[in-house]
Amino acid sequence: MLELPFELFGLTQIIENEPARMAFVASFGVLIAAFIITLFSRLPLLKTFFGIIAGGLALALFPGFVVCMAFAFSGIAGMHIFFSWVMIVIACILFMLLNYQRVTVTLSDVVEVKGILRTFVPSKNRDV
Repeated sequence: MLELPFELFGLTQIIENEPARMAFVASFGVLIAAFIITLFSRLPLLKTFFGIIAGGLALALFPGFVVCMAFAFSGIAGMHIFFSWVMIVIACILFMLLNYQRVTVTLSDVVEVKGILRTFVPSKNRDV
């Protein structure tokens, strides 16, 4: 029977031996992944799907970094840090999945994006 080894490409050994790398992955890895997903979000058919994924990664940036740093300095094993970070990312993506319409309406009231320039738009409920 053919199967992939659990220690595929030595990734688990790297995570287990150097838990501080998880804090690096939790901060910069999420930014790189969100940037790549944002490039794919320009496709009209998959815009909502990739918007949900990119929004979840953006939400997971700060809490994932804080939790990974706290765990790394506490001496917790690297795989435990990795699985905790994965759960934070999954929870943030599920939050975006369940609240995507509400978040987009709220953000469209605050920020209107025109090309690269962002201009702040007053709320529709306030008098200007």
